[in-house]
Amino acid sequence: KVWRVQNTSLWTYYSFHKDRLTMIDIDHNERHVWHGTSSLDPSIIYNDQQDGFMMQFSNMGFWGRGIYFANNSSYSDSYSYKPSENTQSDRPRSNKGEREMFLAKLLVGNEIFMNRDESNSRAQECARLTVPPTDANSGLKYNTVTGETGGSQVWIVYENGRAYPDYLIRYYKGKRDPKRTPFETREEAMRRTKRYSNNPKTKDVLPEFKSIIAAPAPKGVVTWEYYDNGWKPYGNTAQDALETAYQSFVGTSNTGNHKVQVLGGKNYNEWTYEVDLMTFVQTNIEHSAHTKRDVRRNTSL
Repeated sequence: KVWRVQNTSLWTYYSFHKDRLTMIDIDHNERHVWHGTSSLDPSIIYNDQQDGFMMQFSNMGFWGRGIYFANNSSYSDSYSYKPSENTQSDRPRSNKGEREMFLAKLLVGNEIFMNRDESNSRAQECARLTVPPTDANSGLKYNTVTGETGGSQVWIVYENGRAYPDYLIRYYKGKRDPKRTPFETREEAMRRTKRYSNNPKTKDVLPEFKSIIAAPAPKGVVTWEYYDNGWKPYGNTAQDALETAYQSFVGTSNTGNHKVQVLGGKNYNEWTYEVDLMTFVQTNIEHSAHTKRDVRRNTSL
């Protein structure tokens, strides 16, 4: 199962850090990375209204006390969470042998590679880290430390807010169970999904990717925006239509209608767009190329 996390507080905090990097002219270097929460229930992270991934829950590692993310899911599997009936409140019960981990967005920014295998003194230097070292060129601290361990590249950040829990993945390893995995191979899934995606009679055979973990939205001014060389607001009519549809969708526990049609942005209304509230993607349904853009629900606190 795959859940996409929709938490406006965490997304606003993450966007703040992205804007901060822009202001000091540092490339976001944004990437998707894996993160296992070990014994910590992922709901503590995706339902949090302030920080999400927190240094306060971090343990000492090869690169000091920080929040660790990996390029390879096989590495994070060692730190994956084992769901149980006693700890789950807003996710379905798990089957035997299932685990969970996050696929997160990470603002890597300016990074430094530190090879802890270089020498014993280098390994000790890495282990003592509480903040990244200083970049001699800029005079500022690096944003992120990176290295290699366990067959994967890893990234370590030493502050909250630079990662967003984009997806929660539940999986299992071992002999395939057709009841839990309808497709035997990735190629089969891609082929059959493409063939069945527009056929309502067969959509139920597709893998589950429809649940959204919706944390309560904080009080404040909500602005719907689309990305076109920067985040831009929709016009007033579209704002009202999107927010009304969103509240209706959340009110049905994310099972109701998740698509809404609106006119274009604030400065042009010649196109009609379809916004998918499940994937937060806008599609130009009138343009021949069906251009797609990311959408966000921005909350000013």
